[in-house]
Amino acid sequence: MPELPDLTVFVENLDKRVTKKKIKSVRCGSNLRLNVSPMMLAESLQAQVVDTVERWGKEVRFLIGNGRVLYVHLMLTGGFVITGTPDKVPFPQLVIGFEDDTSLVVTDEKAMAIAALDPEKPEASPDALAVTVDELKRLISRFPKAKAKAFLIDQKVMRGIGNAYADEILWEARISPLSLMGKLPPRTIEVLAEKIPAVLQWAIVSIKERNPGITAGEIRDFLQVHNPSRKTSPTGRPILKEKIAQKTTYYTDEQKLYV
Repeated sequence: MPELPDLTVFVENLDKRVTKKKIKSVRCGSNLRLNVSPMMLAESLQAQVVDTVERWGKEVRFLIGNGRVLYVHLMLTGGFVITGTPDKVPFPQLVIGFEDDTSLVVTDEKAMAIAALDPEKPEASPDALAVTVDELKRLISRFPKAKAKAFLIDQKVMRGIGNAYADEILWEARISPLSLMGKLPPRTIEVLAEKIPAVLQWAIVSIKERNPGITAGEIRDFLQVHNPSRKTSPTGRPILKEKIAQKTTYYTDEQKLYV
């Protein structure tokens, strides 16, 4: 599933390529998970201009000139394709055609992608890139019994982190994914608050270096522990693999357990 670093790069590239374009047509696949009717979506978007594209946690927001907002969640296997031949894109779930004869296609072979027009949003959790030490302490006070891995991937706690980058962050902070958040010492919380944005920003740069124009897929070959091709961490410790919080988790014995 694309996570915050992937989506940050996707959004930068989409913003460059679709902003200020006028929408000519909207076509929904039969399996698209949508909160309004396809007709209502089309009527709301057609003849309108895309003002900007933003990331919202693990979702992408298209802000439309008439004030409407289209949210897209790519789920496990979704991606964006910008093309002049949309009929050649496999597994199209949503096709937005522009007046310049290009199209933005949401493609998803598992048909799990979600689109929503002006959805009602719950109270927003903080974005992972913006979490401060004080904010992290406040969040921990709300979920003191949460295990570290479950805490980081819970979008109700903070937005944007998924399975892969939770592992990378916890390894960098040397915190076991099985640790209880309420047991972390103050200095360890400070380290975690430093590592969350540092790892995410490092990943954004790494993705851009490998594929600067990417709008779909996941680049994971640079990850240091959440990486099936690696047997040891950069410090030489064996990488352990375990199911934690219902996710395949990679970590090492360097990561201290707080319980």
